[in-house]
Amino acid sequence: MPQSATIEDIKAYQEKVEKNKITPHDLPRCSRCQLESHFFKVHAYRDRRFLIIVQMLLKAVFCTLVRFRCPTCGKTFTFYPDFAMPHKHYTVPTILDFARCYVEDDQKTYEGAVNTENGVPEFFDNGKALAPSTIHRWITTLANLLATYQAVRSSSRHHKSSYVYTQSSIASKKYKSQQRKESLLRCRCFFRTRAFFKDQFHRVCDNIGLHLI
Repeated sequence: MPQSATIEDIKAYQEKVEKNKITPHDLPRCSRCQLESHFFKVHAYRDRRFLIIVQMLLKAVFCTLVRFRCPTCGKTFTFYPDFAMPHKHYTVPTILDFARCYVEDDQKTYEGAVNTENGVPEFFDNGKALAPSTIHRWITTLANLLATYQAVRSSSRHHKSSYVYTQSSIASKKYKSQQRKESLLRCRCFFRTRAFFKDQFHRVCDNIGLHLI
């Protein structure tokens, strides 16, 4: 069964929002003026649709995301729960599960990646299946996360980026351009770097205001 956040996960987060338990303390400092995040003020609430997988059906669940504002410079920040990524309706476990399935198996196609041992997830309301192109976009997103992480480490006074995605390889049939090859390599390296450098990965990117998964 494909991984997914659950209705209970989202309801639990929504309850925290309604009880004003979401604070800015876990956010990085303001990337514009460097003000510590605990000074941020609630700016707005935004309803967000999330797509979760329940018995191979894609169902929409809504919850509220909290936006904070820096009182010094006015920059705004969205607080994302662990199951959410910016600009994505699918939850983090689903994105990681399908992306890993594709990049870690040189024989896997995008069509094969969406077709799990339980079938292809379908939308509850119209029966439309999860599109292979969706996984293509998820891989690009994860590859960009790694690229940002490597750029931060390379520019650090104390760290040199020694873990490079060229240490890995990808089957030539999985790409038609050098750009796509690099995205696939970065995505594959993302999973390995995320597991091996988990604490450093979050700490370094927190310093630039990048919300990681």
